[in-house]
Amino acid sequence: MAAAPGAPAEAATSARPEAEAEALMLELSHDLMSPYCPGRTIATCPSPQARKLEAQILEQAREGQSREDIEGTLVARFPDIRGYIGRPELVWGTAIGALVALVLLFYAGRRWVRGTQRPAAAAAASPDAAALARPAAARRGAADGPGGPSQREIDALDDALDRVDEF
Repeated sequence: MAAAPGAPAEAATSARPEAEAEALMLELSHDLMSPYCPGRTIATCPSPQARKLEAQILEQAREGQSREDIEGTLVARFPDIRGYIGRPELVWGTAIGALVALVLLFYAGRRWVRGTQRPAAAAAASPDAAALARPAAARRGAADGPGGPSQREIDALDDALDRVDEF
């Protein structure tokens, strides 16, 4: 009867490494890219070779190998298994370049908006500036008034538009 209490203890110790081995295998299969299905992890690859690779990872985990050891073995066999790992200087350089470009665009846009607001404000402030802002041909044609058509010309245009509406 002394063997009976020891048997569950052995089962508990063997089940714990099995659960840890399976957890490690799942972690690695979700983190590493599949060499058989481009753009997919080992876990999401439907290929039978991916299942065999998971079984090999599980076997290595059961033998007590660490994550780094298993991953190193896989990288030796399949160099692209880690996927694309960008060099930090390229990643940070691109991010800083994009930020500088956005700041420059912001200041250029702000300067452009301010430049278009100044002439409009100046034209509204003085009527002489508005007259100077008009094209030279428009200034030459305004012989009968300081800036626009006479009342007689407006009435004639209104009558002509009424005739067009009746047509």
